[in-house]
Amino acid sequence: MTQSDVLYLTSWFENFTNRYTSSDLEIQANLQYKKGHSQRVRDNMLMIGADLRLDTDQMKLAEVIGLFHDVGRFEQYAKYHTFKDHLSEDHAILGVSILEREHILTDRVNESEIEIINKSIFNHNRRVIQGNICGTTLKFCQMIRDADKLDIFDQIINFYENPGKTPYLAVEKDHEDQRYSLEIIEGILSGKQISYSIVKYPIDIKLVRLSWLLDLTFSIALKTAQRKQYFERLKKFIPSTQDTLQVFMFIEQRLLQKAAAN
Repeated sequence: MTQSDVLYLTSWFENFTNRYTSSDLEIQANLQYKKGHSQRVRDNMLMIGADLRLDTDQMKLAEVIGLFHDVGRFEQYAKYHTFKDHLSEDHAILGVSILEREHILTDRVNESEIEIINKSIFNHNRRVIQGNICGTTLKFCQMIRDADKLDIFDQIINFYENPGKTPYLAVEKDHEDQRYSLEIIEGILSGKQISYSIVKYPIDIKLVRLSWLLDLTFSIALKTAQRKQYFERLKKFIPSTQDTLQVFMFIEQRLLQKAAAN
């Protein structure tokens, strides 16, 4: 893939996202939020890639994966008015199918790169990476998962702290409901990946997101999360109870272990 190819694919992304517009302020705002998210995840991929000292070709691949990882979100939201996969369709699978339908990678990206792009997009939102993946493909799958989570943490926490800046962001807005599911607590403490299907309350999703910190792989991602104080800032929106304090302690200890290992 040449730099000219990257510029072409970036231009295609711009034109593709411009197809999805709405006179409804909430729909239009969320489409724009998702476009900005895609661009910031691309930047996060380049940050992680630079820290890993990837070569020039791999950096181009990282840039494209970052920009394209949520390409399915635009059709999903325009069609269903939700980003919840279980209420619509899996946006990662939809994204891979859109790239195939548009033939955007054909003749510009070689077969091995196409495979890495598709598998990275497919796996970016899985609870665990699926398939017999190793080597370079596994590295890019791990990179996009870290890059994506870093921006989601930014978006979510900034919204909790200052909801007026992004008033239509498709995020739970109820901080008054203090209920939570013991199943979520037990799942986190046992080290399990939590399914969204068992989420019942706003606190549940906050706890799940807090546990995402343990899924970060690369040193630069962990350092970024620490520098931006994601753990401390998100914790403020979760009530302190005997159950949640166990979760806080569990995650904090695991994060210290990961930091020491890196």
